[in-house]
Amino acid sequence: MFINASSGYQQSSLCGSIGIAGACIGSVCEGADAKKLIMKLENWYKAAELPIYQPDGPIATTVAESIQCEVSVGKYMEAEGVEYGDQMRKNRCAGVAADCTRKAVELLNEFFA
Repeated sequence: MFINASSGYQQSSLCGSIGIAGACIGSVCEGADAKKLIMKLENWYKAAELPIYQPDGPIATTVAESIQCEVSVGKYMEAEGVEYGDQMRKNRCAGVAADCTRKAVELLNEFFA
């Protein structure tokens, strides 16, 4: 269902993790509430040192300062000295996906508490 979100929606635009988390938030919240929660998620993403979740060993963390895939993953690749197809980049993005999912659940739990 969300294959279109991979690689920043194929164009390195919006980080797919943010887009998917936003869609999930929107599926359980009214429009105005969803917008507020998604904005909180996006602001967190721009400021967080990611990835927090690193199941395959330590890798560099970076602060994206943007929700754009190209900026976020680009900062990581520059810091780590890897190319887009490298396994470490894939591990990083998998960790970021887990982090965004966790944060979305936290925001929803707060909202519905």
